[in-house]
Amino acid sequence: MGHFYYRGPLPNESRLYVGRQPELKQVTNLLAGPLRGYVTVVGANQVGKTSFLYRVQKQLGRHCPSALVNLQMIPDATPSGLFSYIASEMVKQLGLRGLVSSAMMVDSGPEFAHWLGDLPPNVAKAAILIDAIDNLPDKTAIYLANVLRGVFDDRHLPGSEGLARFVFLLAGGSELLNLTMTAVSPFSNIATRVHLPDLSLGEVRQLMAYGFSGTPVAVSFVDELAEAVYERTHGHPYLTQRLGDMLDRYAQKANSLPTLDSIPAACEELIHSDELVHQLRAELQDTALLHSAYQVQQHRTPFSVAHLRQEKLYLLGVIREENGVAVSGNAMYAEVVRQMAQEAGVAQAEVPSGRVSPGVAVKLLTPVIPTAFCHNLSARDFPWVQITIDNRRRGAAPAQVYGRASIEGFSDEAVSSLQVGEGESRELNLLPLLQLAACMKLNEIRPATLRVSLHQFGSGEEWLLHDQTYPIKLHAYDTALLGLCASDGRVVDLTDHLCAFVTPHIPEIEDLLRKAVEHHPLQHIVGYQGAESADDARTVVREQVRAVFDALKHDAGLAYVNSALNFGKQEDQITQRVRLPVTSLHQSKSRANCIDGAVLYASLLELASLDPFLVIVPGHAFVGWRVWRGSTQYEFLETTMTATDEFGAALAEGNRQYADARDKGYFGRELFDRRGFARLVDVAACRSRDIYPLM
Repeated sequence: MGHFYYRGPLPNESRLYVGRQPELKQVTNLLAGPLRGYVTVVGANQVGKTSFLYRVQKQLGRHCPSALVNLQMIPDATPSGLFSYIASEMVKQLGLRGLVSSAMMVDSGPEFAHWLGDLPPNVAKAAILIDAIDNLPDKTAIYLANVLRGVFDDRHLPGSEGLARFVFLLAGGSELLNLTMTAVSPFSNIATRVHLPDLSLGEVRQLMAYGFSGTPVAVSFVDELAEAVYERTHGHPYLTQRLGDMLDRYAQKANSLPTLDSIPAACEELIHSDELVHQLRAELQDTALLHSAYQVQQHRTPFSVAHLRQEKLYLLGVIREENGVAVSGNAMYAEVVRQMAQEAGVAQAEVPSGRVSPGVAVKLLTPVIPTAFCHNLSARDFPWVQITIDNRRRGAAPAQVYGRASIEGFSDEAVSSLQVGEGESRELNLLPLLQLAACMKLNEIRPATLRVSLHQFGSGEEWLLHDQTYPIKLHAYDTALLGLCASDGRVVDLTDHLCAFVTPHIPEIEDLLRKAVEHHPLQHIVGYQGAESADDARTVVREQVRAVFDALKHDAGLAYVNSALNFGKQEDQITQRVRLPVTSLHQSKSRANCIDGAVLYASLLELASLDPFLVIVPGHAFVGWRVWRGSTQYEFLETTMTATDEFGAALAEGNRQYADARDKGYFGRELFDRRGFARLVDVAACRSRDIYPLM
């Protein structure tokens, strides 16, 4: 008789638990180390989240006391019941004697935060592991997430320092996804998300070897059996255990050893009778979700966990990532999708007989796309993929179409629809959202593949009008595309997007500004609030910039390479390599040119609540600032003089260079003007137009 087990979490001592060691190390390090954020562990039902948390708690051990709170125990909890339950579990598991009654009285989020902060000082650091958040009602789950976000934000407030002792981990599936993925979600920028992967073939072999250790099966055959099981489950923990158990039961029933011939029948039984598969079928009643799952089976689709529908399918185990492409999660789930797609009529239809479809033409604004600040662009102001739909053919009827565009391995899919009337020709513009993690690895220009498709639908049918791939190139992540000459001859000015490299809210910049405070005569950096009137603002602001100058000179030891800007080599594009401020600070003893210094200074000035400018003149760049909020008067600084000269000399040189460029008329010239051009990039104005920092 075998040892397979699939009816709940595996105890810590179980030999059936294999794999997830890198994830275990990552999570325990995050929880036991300095508090930089929370952790979320996401995965579909039955992939071993609770078993994983058992091992996280064990691994933390005495290095970091922890409490594991299982919300499956209170599935219909109200906020009051939720927080008293969490507090009671903390008291019990952290050994907080004498606090039982106070924990039971915690009946709201604010009371919970207050209770946390007032816990006795013997609790120096604790990790609170909250499992099964998906079991909560939606409103309660959202309330919990917002409260925990408040606990994180308030930890530095006077009187609330005790909150910094607690780090939270939340584990769940699709509901947790909704709480972490969107830009306005409580955990959007404070939590590290960890996905639990499927088991590898080697780990499946290990599991099968122990699962069948109670039966007289040869080791070599167990390996063969494991490979056949892996072919069907791709290491899905529950399905692997379940299939192994069924093979064992089949063998017992036939009074024989397990055989490979039993696998098809066992899979068929699982597909039609297993509770987890029933849950999957219920989720795929969502037609859009089923369609996306079926499309993965039919086409090479770029994989992205930032795409909510793909993420949902990923958490259900329906899809997985393979070399940047979404593929079926496992053969068993693929069969479920295929069957349901057939039943729902999701398969791609041909153009209906007698239908006159519109003509389609695709044009690219440029074959080389920026990667650094593409998230700040939209299809409206940067219509990269332009699909012309010509519905002026004889016999054409009004057409409802939708276009799709994606860069394989580097972007989410952009989708947009359009109604084209009879006798009309209209344009549909698309701009795929690039994936940050993939783009940050690009240190040189790289070829890639763009896929564009156009579908028409009507009368309950859908058919394909256009499906083609196009060779493109991706700029390196540290390349700023300042302007381009489009295929239609139009000049697109993108110089304002240079301010995306101005990144004030990173620890290195914050630390350096704190050092600048020490160089200020009054020991403070207060932006424009330090002046009593506009008349003395120039002097007050100048002293703050001087303090930043001295911090970069003496504390950062910033050194410069005296190199002129080289605006790329392509005739139709103006580009410039730019180091992020964090890179310049880490490499300050080696190289930083004028543009690197300008964005570094601007980052510090923006953090100081001043209004900085980036100044681009022929072959050079420097920084400036508004002398008073809303004023049209500016001052400028030659940043390359930081290491060699005093502040007054650098200020005078910056003002001189700006005046020289203004007097020569550079600021009034268009990009690509062979006589040279200049631009004044107002960072505050750019932020109001949703041009956000890269970091």
